[in-house]
Amino acid sequence: EELMQYVPSRRKEFKNMGYNELAIHSRRAGEGGYDWELCVNGNLKTCRGHIAVDDQYQYCDIRTMKGNCAIWADLEYQIKSKVAMKENVKQHRFVLASDGTHDWNIDHGGQFIVANNTDWLQSFEARVKENEDPEMLLDTLSVSHFTRKMLQGKTDLTRIWGRLDALIATLLDLFSLVDSRYLLGAYYSTLSLNACYFRGMERIYDSNMCWMLMHPDSEKANLPPKQSSVNLNQNPRQNDPLPPVLMSDVEHAFVRSNDGNFIAIDRYRVWMEKGSEIIGVLGDGLVPMTIEKGAREESVRADFTCSYGNQLNSPATIILMKGHQSYQQSYYSTEETHNSTFSTNTHFRTMLILCEELRFDKTVSIKPPLILQSEDGKFSLTIGSTFQNPVGKINYKPSNVKQTRKELVHCLSPLYGLRDPRWIIEYLEYHKAVGVDHVHVYNVDLHSPEVQDALQTYRDEKFITRHDWSEKASSGYTTHEAHEHAKWAAQTDCALRSRLLYDYALFSDIDEIAVGGKSGSNNKYPEGHLGPALDMCEEAKNKTSKIACSFNSNTVSSVYTKFNVEDDMMKDKLLLERYDRIEAKPHCLVNCKCLDSNCSKMSRKFHHGRQKYIINVRDLSIKARPMWTHAIARDYHEMDQIMEVLPDNVMHVRHYQGNSSLLNTIEEKEAPLPDIFLDTVRSRIMSQNRKTDQFWKKSIYTKAAEKRKTNGVEWIP
Repeated sequence: EELMQYVPSRRKEFKNMGYNELAIHSRRAGEGGYDWELCVNGNLKTCRGHIAVDDQYQYCDIRTMKGNCAIWADLEYQIKSKVAMKENVKQHRFVLASDGTHDWNIDHGGQFIVANNTDWLQSFEARVKENEDPEMLLDTLSVSHFTRKMLQGKTDLTRIWGRLDALIATLLDLFSLVDSRYLLGAYYSTLSLNACYFRGMERIYDSNMCWMLMHPDSEKANLPPKQSSVNLNQNPRQNDPLPPVLMSDVEHAFVRSNDGNFIAIDRYRVWMEKGSEIIGVLGDGLVPMTIEKGAREESVRADFTCSYGNQLNSPATIILMKGHQSYQQSYYSTEETHNSTFSTNTHFRTMLILCEELRFDKTVSIKPPLILQSEDGKFSLTIGSTFQNPVGKINYKPSNVKQTRKELVHCLSPLYGLRDPRWIIEYLEYHKAVGVDHVHVYNVDLHSPEVQDALQTYRDEKFITRHDWSEKASSGYTTHEAHEHAKWAAQTDCALRSRLLYDYALFSDIDEIAVGGKSGSNNKYPEGHLGPALDMCEEAKNKTSKIACSFNSNTVSSVYTKFNVEDDMMKDKLLLERYDRIEAKPHCLVNCKCLDSNCSKMSRKFHHGRQKYIINVRDLSIKARPMWTHAIARDYHEMDQIMEVLPDNVMHVRHYQGNSSLLNTIEEKEAPLPDIFLDTVRSRIMSQNRKTDQFWKKSIYTKAAEKRKTNGVEWIP
């Protein structure tokens, strides 16, 4: 009874305000590396197990199943009862049984109240400590011999705080959901069934899931009346467009500060040496700081603190991205006239904020929010999303242990504008063939059904992780016009997630193919594989302490010269085969910088040659920092000390968009990709070893080829 007073919709201040009409559980697809296919498949299995085959296409369609796992992204679609529908989604008021994985204010500020077990726990613990009465703990909480033994003689909850926190959170979630009339969420557990029965048979159709579970007198569920239902799937063959969130595996916090000048991408547990970790924030924009010029270098001081749970006002450390000027000039540059407070080509405002003295609390199931706040309160930011960890199983290999092949993750720059799935299929298959182990895809607007079907096939293979990098999800941070800062943030996020999981991270764009070189004397790799480049970069690290390696960009000019003319003999070839000519020599000023009047001497280093790079992410002695486009940072003095430049015959990228001004000035040469990799790409695309043809690569690829509107790649301007 004492706990029940903490059920939010029963509090007197919320009476008769509509909050008891709808309840939502907060687990959302993708957050914290959550494998949402597990949720989707569980919902689908439950639905099909409780509904007759003839009715499954209407009630168990994939959009509804996905929506059950990302509920507020598609709120209106999930409501099956016309009685519960509102004219506008903003009219809904609901109880939120939150597990702290998302900032709901982004989409539904002012519409919800939260079931929070922390209030009850802290209040109870305070009373126990005040009375100093061990019997109070035993009499109130202990219901088992195990618990009584744990609490014997204790006057605090330290030993069972984690278990108690999880239990009370579950109970409050249960009662909050039962307290409301309409239940949304991915429920198919025993707890879910109990929640449904608490509601009563007379309210069976108030929920989108309870009616599936509650049918004690029949083998199959009694379907809700169609005349009283909305959003039923009337055409199972119709490809219903999905919101971007339902196409992603990872959701990001994207929380703005109170003044709107700074955005936090996420909060992280940053892995450090010897198994230690630091709580950190990746963000972009303006924060209160002091930049002081020292005798040798500048120092940056954060004029705000970090707070987490009962750890208050801990110092913050800011790690800025280094530009080609001083921190003062790079951060506060006035070279560009624009209204954005975020990074641009001349503003380097992408940063890591480390709260080095905070300790991550592993004892509670719902993690407290992380608060950044200045002393005067003019700057404040609260992040309640899941702490981001490296995606996948931690593969702890000491950096000094020799391995047969280095593991490589591809941090692909944010994607937008691509509508032809053939390119993304060839791109991913090719990089898989040359030695890439996993790809992070930051999806801005690649939401055509064909591209999504293609990406889903690689998600099924666990080869890619899809990030919702859309303008809506990012609260307006990621746009086409501001692609540079979105790129820097994405690359840094990927690097943080990849620490300790892989040996190296590769940074490049969707219009760039990474090409390896000669196999070397031991013939360990086929010609064109990226293995020799990784080995050479590792050798540079061991001998000269270089932590990363850059490599040149070569324009594939034939994308332009063949764009409007298609040879009949080439139309059935791979795109990678059709576009196989590159610039014969570096073309200044596009791919190099002339160092004398007749350009007999040139520089291709870093941005002058549009270089890209790989960085070691296995060695945790390498400190985390923001990642720039053409090198780790634009401080080239430092880059010369820590980055090795690989020759073209070891590794380079082919830039497939290039620059249209090259058409009449560039000299070309034939440079086909190695047959072994082209044959591998073709074989993998055309294989038919899937149980269903819904996502066959061959089907997607050939249909796209038949529908093409031009003779080239459609995203080429």
